[in-house]
Amino acid sequence: MASTSSSGAAAPWKSTFDSHLKKVGSSPEFYLATVSHEGLPRVRACIHRGFWTSLPENSHNKLPKNPPVFDSDCPTFTTDARMSKVYDIFASGKGKGTLEQSRAGTGGGGPVEAVYWVKDISMQWRIKGQCWIIAADDVEHEGDGDMQNSGTVTMKAVLQRYMRKTGEDGDWSWKREVENHFGNLSPMMKGTFKNPPPGQPLKDGAGPGEALGQKAGELQEEDLARKNFRVAVLTPQEVEQLDLSDPAHNQRWRWTLTGDGKDEGIAEWEMVETWP
Repeated sequence: MASTSSSGAAAPWKSTFDSHLKKVGSSPEFYLATVSHEGLPRVRACIHRGFWTSLPENSHNKLPKNPPVFDSDCPTFTTDARMSKVYDIFASGKGKGTLEQSRAGTGGGGPVEAVYWVKDISMQWRIKGQCWIIAADDVEHEGDGDMQNSGTVTMKAVLQRYMRKTGEDGDWSWKREVENHFGNLSPMMKGTFKNPPPGQPLKDGAGPGEALGQKAGELQEEDLARKNFRVAVLTPQEVEQLDLSDPAHNQRWRWTLTGDGKDEGIAEWEMVETWP
């Protein structure tokens, strides 16, 4: 269960950013850049799934939802623990995580940059910060915080600084939030977490229960999918909006998080308008 959080206002860029994403539709795409364990750049396309603690409504998701106790400015996406980006995020974090650790559970914290292009309004958004990988099985241990691994403890310490209290009451669960990210996916998309290992040579074959084209039910019912499924959360430290809608008057704004905000949630956002 969540214990502490920020009680400040939403980031000054969040409302505009969210409104632009809504123009794209239900599955906005973005590009995520990471640094590999070899120190090389890697980039791939991802699907924006919402913001941590405030998933969009989905009529096909029948799971019990978290009450609206918190809000945040942290974009989320879903991924497979076996994908290279997860290892990148672990290996480039302060803990310099191993491949085995990246596949075992929660942690990460490596530097990333996400780029969103909203074509219909010629708007680009860049979000620079850290990325945290969350697994359902080790994010919550009822009644025994000592059982949590160091990656889970560190992740929670950072994310709780971005989680604002809304004034609502209720029993909010980290595990329930992860399960509902899975619940918001289609049965076929859920089934991809039972695919053979991404990037593994075909000649190596597939493991028990692994195959393409499968469907899946809920996360708690799917041992293989639960082992591989992760929610990834971006904790923004710098955000840039570039408006290219009017070639004669292009505009760019950059917001930077100042200070470390260790005592009371995150620190203040400082905005500067720059030449485009």
